[in-house]
Amino acid sequence: MIRILLYPDLESVTTENSFSQNSYIEFLSEMINTFHKKRQDLFWYILTPKSRKKAAGLQHENNRKKLSALNTKFIDIEVPDGPLGKVHFDLNELTRKLKCTDYPIDLIFCHKPEIARQLKLFFSYKTNLTPPIIGYLHLFELPDIDWKGVFEYTIFGLTEMDVCFLNTRLQKQQVHEEARSIFSSSVCGELHEKLKTLPPVVIPRNVKPNNSGTYSRTIVWNHQVDEESDFMEFQKTILYLRKMRDDFKVWIPRMKTSHKLSREYRWVIASGYTSKKDYLHKLRSCCVGVSPKDLHLEVQEAIIQGNECGIPFLIFNDPIFIEINKSSDFYKTRKELIILLNKYLDDPSYRNLMAGKSISNLIMKHNIKKKVDKINNTINQIQKKRPTIRSKKTKHIINLIKKHKNLSHRELLGPKILNWKMETKFDGYRKAILSTKKVDEVRFQKIKGRSSKEKYEWRSIYRYNPD
Repeated sequence: MIRILLYPDLESVTTENSFSQNSYIEFLSEMINTFHKKRQDLFWYILTPKSRKKAAGLQHENNRKKLSALNTKFIDIEVPDGPLGKVHFDLNELTRKLKCTDYPIDLIFCHKPEIARQLKLFFSYKTNLTPPIIGYLHLFELPDIDWKGVFEYTIFGLTEMDVCFLNTRLQKQQVHEEARSIFSSSVCGELHEKLKTLPPVVIPRNVKPNNSGTYSRTIVWNHQVDEESDFMEFQKTILYLRKMRDDFKVWIPRMKTSHKLSREYRWVIASGYTSKKDYLHKLRSCCVGVSPKDLHLEVQEAIIQGNECGIPFLIFNDPIFIEINKSSDFYKTRKELIILLNKYLDDPSYRNLMAGKSISNLIMKHNIKKKVDKINNTINQIQKKRPTIRSKKTKHIINLIKKHKNLSHRELLGPKILNWKMETKFDGYRKAILSTKKVDEVRFQKIKGRSSKEKYEWRSIYRYNPD
């Protein structure tokens, strides 16, 4: 078994009204399930932050339900509300709740780099384990984050990791640019080696296009309505296009009905949806979407969500943006965008062709199996590099397990048998004894009251297998 401590960034999960509602939780759930289909030797100990607010408590329970699986165990930790929750780390609480005497942690999968260094120090001084750390910055974004020293914590945490994954080259570029203004060239060089990109994940069941191939002449802008998103340039474009033709509408889901543009022009539709389900239904009936020049993670999610609904997007021509979907049509100038919009409005066959290409891109490039494969390869490489201690003590440990047939981790290292000292790390011995065919770990336990159902044993129990 490989026992993984998963520290997700659940404090950053989007709110109920967001278009990316629960996408992160959905990704985590799909990741765990996809891993389980691929290999059955992983167990996840999930640190779940818990706020005292009632609404946050309900969200906490929903998160647990979505992440629950046969090979997961939740460890609740209290996190203060507000900005301090970002860097909160309670050493005493983790010491109480993380039962490393019952289960050794072989690997840390940390989605909060700002506390990675504290985690490493915790294991160094409070346990007899030294698990490597890999990271994932799913919700990491500049400049939206209020840094105030958090960025420094983040970089220090990244340097403690073996590898850290990001969703886009844009994110990696942003980290490097910000880091160069603060840190030395050696630190920046280390970051370059450790930061790896992964394509954003697409859940196959979420790909639900309008199979009829019919749509309305509606252009959608499903992004923020502000200067940062370059909305004013889009506004100028559609007003110019409207002078050329009047047979289309523009839907701006995030625009308030009180917005000047919506009040002045009947063909501009603001908001116009009651729920996420309703939003997706309306999105499927649009002709084409337009992305802004400045690409943030939220914009990327909006494009992919549109593609899932069978809507092709016109994307600003930049090397970083092209990685979303190379088969899309790209624009650089207002003139180029207008030419493309006219083409999509006038040519249904071409529009449907590009919609099909967008869906194919999702299935081929953004399939969660590819992301899991890359993470899995990283786990295997790291586990392979970890030291293996083969010595007289190792043989002694194997003989003890043979003598007792079954020994829990707590019993083996406890005062009655090995009386293992904190200063002596157990990782190398554990890897050695489990690499033999003579010792493995008890995998399943019966679920009380359900004779035919089994779940993973969350404790580590070593079992001797006679030849």
